[in-house]
Parts: sequence; C-alpha cells; structure tokens
Amino acid sequence: MSATHLDNRLVHYEVFGRGQPIIFLHSWLGSWRYWVPTMDLASERYRAYALDFWGYGESDRRGTGFSISGYVEMLCRFMDQMGMPVANLVGHGMGGMVAIRTAHERPERVLKVMTVATPMYGQVLAGHIKPGTFSKLFGGNHTNAWARLLRSIPIADPEVQQELYEDTDGLSEQVLNSVQDSILEADLRPAVQELKVPLLAVYGGQDKIVNADHAGFLNDPGERSAQLLVLPKANHFPFLEQSNTFSRLLLDFLVSQGTPVEIREEWRRRVNQREYL
Repeated sequence: MSATHLDNRLVHYEVFGRGQPIIFLHSWLGSWRYWVPTMDLASERYRAYALDFWGYGESDRRGTGFSISGYVEMLCRFMDQMGMPVANLVGHGMGGMVAIRTAHERPERVLKVMTVATPMYGQVLAGHIKPGTFSKLFGGNHTNAWARLLRSIPIADPEVQQELYEDTDGLSEQVLNSVQDSILEADLRPAVQELKVPLLAVYGGQDKIVNADHAGFLNDPGERSAQLLVLPKANHFPFLEQSNTFSRLLLDFLVSQGTPVEIREEWRRRVNQREYL
C-alpha cells in the first residue's frame, strides 16, 4: 500500500510500471482496485497511478470535499505531491467528470483525457436517482445492489472481484449523498466545448445507467478535440467486461496524433470469447 498526505488527510494510491504517467480515477462507487486489469496492461508502456478519492477505499474518510470540485483540487495537489507536472487522465463515471473538469480548469497539467460511462451533465441521471439517496438507482440497499451488479460482470481475477465487494461494504451514506448532489448539479458540456486537450468518451451500448445517446454532441463537426465511441456489447464497466479490448483502445488513443481511434479487427481475433464484440 502506498500513501501520501494532503492537509493531514491520508490519500491512498497505487502505482505500476514506468514511463509517461496515467492517472486512473474511479466512479461514485468502488475504488482504485477495479482498474487493476487495465493498469497491468498499461504499465508495460506507462507509469500507471490509481488513487482513492477521499471517502473511498483506503483514503481518509474524515472532513469534507466529497464533490467533483473537491476531487479536482485533490487530484491537482496529488500530482504536485508526486512531482507530476502533467499526466494523462482516465476516469469512470464520476472520475471522468473530475478528469474533464481538471482538463478544462488546468489544461497545462493534462495531456489527454479518456472517460468511461461518464455523464456529460448530471441531470441525465435524474430519472434514476432522487436528491439525497442512491436507493432508486441501486435498488434500495446500495451495497447489496452494487454487489449484484458486479456479480453480473465477467471479471477474470477473483481476487479483484472480492476486493470490489469489500470496498463497497465500507462506503458511507454521507459520502455517497454528497457526491450524488455534486453530480446532479454538474454540466460538463460547456467545459467539453472549450477543452484544449484530446478527449475520448467511451460508453457501453448495453449501459442502463449512463446511455451514450446523451453525449451525441461529441460527434458534432465542431468538436474536433473530442470523440465518442460506443462498445456495443459492453455494459457500465467495459474495462472489466472487455479488459483486453479496452486497454488496447486506451493505448491506441494515447499514441494517436489527432486521428480518431477505432476497434481494430485484429483485436477481435486475439481476445477471448467473453470479450468478443
């Protein structure tokens, strides 16, 4: 376990590999641990970091700052602490919202952004959740419903799977409610339209939580720095469901020189049957 302190609050993180840095940012539930399969593959060429936001995983659960803006500040200070002038950012759900906000507010600190199942505006979730509670979205008891959702997703590593269950059991309703309010209030569309760094937004075609249709504006001709890509058979966690395909897509994006990325035919031949598109 690796850790540092910001304002006397512990920040847990892990790091794999060497090279240009990538920081992986988790969503409103879970922790750094579900990034392990992607970090393993990315670490062959990059230095892959993943941290737990305050209130999650092994990071400090005291205090405040459990919001998108709070996590943007936390991320930038973490980069300072690690001696990272710039980094690539990969974020899932809320983590993607943090990544976009960081790239918009601090473009000199960000090389590229890849988001996964990220709401471009929080109200896209308003039909699922009510202010102050995750109950409708996750079926009453958020912990049990989240565990059921995870069990429906093929995860090759049983140890990673078990760790995800344990992380979910420790989540605080206070943190979740604060994060939820921040998400519902957020609208990233103006920030995306002003981004100065490349953005790849990935969605699962079967995702019932964050539908790709709401992000269709990313394919407008004027959005030259942004690209929307849908994995037709994926659900809310393509990096766990189709980890090989997702990781290859990430690596292609990081080396691309302004050209759109796409799923390559040879990837389909190399991945196992579970990951086949």
